[in-house]
Amino acid sequence: MELLKILIVDDNKNNLLSLNGLIEEFIKNVQVITADSGMAALNLVMKQPVDLIIMDIQMPEMDGFETAQMMRSWKKMEQIPIVFLTAAYKSIAFEQRGFDIGAADYLTKPIDTAQLISRINSYLRFIRQEHQHQRELEHKVQERTLELSQAIQQLQEAKQLAEAANLAKSRFLANMSHELRTPLNAILGYCEMLQESMEDLGEAECLADLQKIRLSGNQLLELISNLLDISKIEMGRMTVCYETINLLTLLNEVTHRVQPLMEQRNNAFHCNYQEDIPKAIYADLTKVRQILLNLLNNAAKFTESGQVTFAVISEIQNSQEWVSFRITDTGIGITSEQLSKLFQMFTQADASPTRKYGGTGLGLAISKQFTEMMAGTFSVQSEFNQGTTVWVKLPVKGTPNADLFKFG
Repeated sequence: MELLKILIVDDNKNNLLSLNGLIEEFIKNVQVITADSGMAALNLVMKQPVDLIIMDIQMPEMDGFETAQMMRSWKKMEQIPIVFLTAAYKSIAFEQRGFDIGAADYLTKPIDTAQLISRINSYLRFIRQEHQHQRELEHKVQERTLELSQAIQQLQEAKQLAEAANLAKSRFLANMSHELRTPLNAILGYCEMLQESMEDLGEAECLADLQKIRLSGNQLLELISNLLDISKIEMGRMTVCYETINLLTLLNEVTHRVQPLMEQRNNAFHCNYQEDIPKAIYADLTKVRQILLNLLNNAAKFTESGQVTFAVISEIQNSQEWVSFRITDTGIGITSEQLSKLFQMFTQADASPTRKYGGTGLGLAISKQFTEMMAGTFSVQSEFNQGTTVWVKLPVKGTPNADLFKFG
C-alpha cells in the first residue's frame, strides 16, 4: 500500500509525542513528520511533500491560521487537507475563520482517540483514492500521448510514401509523355504527307479518312501535352516565360481555332471586346493561349444549339491594370456540389457528362494552375441546366507568382 506522509504541527512537545504515538499505533503505512512551530512547518513543506496536515491553532509567533494561510498561497499546497486542533471552548469562535482559509476539518482537545483515528483514516482513504485516480489519469494520458505519437509517425511515413509515389508517378508521366509524343508526331507527319498525296490524286474518300486520323491524333497529342504539363507542375519544374503579347492577334488566333467546334455543336459564338483593352500584355504566351483554348473548347463541348460569349475587358484594381477574359455559355451547367470538385485532376463534374462528352478533367485544373502561376485569378459560376461563366483575370504587366502552387 502507498506510504503517506502526515505532518503534525504543535508547539507543545507532549502533544506531538502523544499524537505521533497514537498514529503509529493505530494507523499503518504512514510516515509521521513533526514541527514545533508554524515557521518550522513551512520550512518542512518547502523541502518535502506531505499528504495530510494536523495543526494546532494557538502557537506563538505564527499561529495555525497564519501558517495555513501561507501554505495555501503556494500552488503545490492548495489541495493538501489541513485539520485544525483547538480547545473545545474555542472551537465555535475559530471555526468560520478556519474554513474561510481552507480548513478541511476540526479536532477538539482533549483528543478523543477513536475520533482522531477515524477522521485520519477517512482522509487517508480519500487521499489514496485521489492518488489512484491521478495515477490512472496520468497513465491514460501517457497511453494517449503514445498513441498520438505513433499515429503522427504513421501519418508522416504515409505522407512520405505518398509524396514519393506521387513523384514517381509524375516522373513516369513525364517520361511516357515524351516517349509517346515522338512516334505520334511521326504518325501525324506521315498523315499530312498522305493527305497531300491523296489531294494530288483526287482521292476524296481517302482524304476524309485521313482527316479523321489526323483529328484523333491531334486530340491524343493534346492529352499527352496535358499529362506532361501536370507532371511538370507536380515536380515543380513548370516555368513561366514572360514576353510581350499582341493581345488582338492572340484573340483572333484562339477564336479562329475554336470556330469549327462551335459550328459543329451548332452554337452561336459572340466575341465582345471592350474598346480600351490594352494592345499588349506581358505574360506567358503559350500558357495564356492554352487557358483560353481550354475554356472556349469546354464551353463549346458542353453547349449544344446554344450561345457562347467571349468577352474581354480592361479594369483597374489597387492601382494595377488588369485584363479580364470572360467565357459564358448556355450549356448544361453544374450544381454547387459538383462545383466543389471541378478542379480535381482527372475529374469532371459528373460521371454522366463524362461518358457523353468525353475528356479527362485536366483542362480546367491546368488552366487554373497556369492562371495562378502568372499572379492572376480564376473563378467559375454555374447553374445546373442554365450555363456557366468562367473569369480569368491577368495583370497587364505580369510578374511571376512567388508561390508555384501544387495540386493537393
